[in-house]
Amino acid sequence: MIAACARNRVMGSGGTLPWKIQKDWEHFLQSTRNDALVMGRRCYEDFVEYAQERKVVVLTRNPTLTFAYAQRAGNLAEGIKQASAMARNVWICGGEEIYGEAMSICEELHLTQIDADFEGDARFPDWGDHFPNEQSRRETTGNGYRLTFLVLQK
Repeated sequence: MIAACARNRVMGSGGTLPWKIQKDWEHFLQSTRNDALVMGRRCYEDFVEYAQERKVVVLTRNPTLTFAYAQRAGNLAEGIKQASAMARNVWICGGEEIYGEAMSICEELHLTQIDADFEGDARFPDWGDHFPNEQSRRETTGNGYRLTFLVLQK
């Protein structure tokens, strides 16, 4: 699982990230390169320009939707199965409901914590009980924000 959130756990606003932090975006693209991504429809709509170069499975309950640069799955289990056939590593990439459902089955969480509060309508679920073991931490700044890149495990 890979995500970024603010101090107040906000991670989305109106279907997009509430910030533009180049170092965080580059971290996401580099971390997930050559792997398969599983994401919800709203996340995909914000990601579509990058999806052409990626292996993507979009989760949607609407069986009539199709996606130009992604496969469609009706639920998380189906999405993970499809993504696993595409690449060795599968990343859960959001949104809020999908992260919540995936917490119990993911082995690792790559989390960018942004040291600021943002307004938004999507929050990253509380991860502490699911990923109590910190494997690595790297701190930096980007676009005027302090960033902490964490790798957490079960």
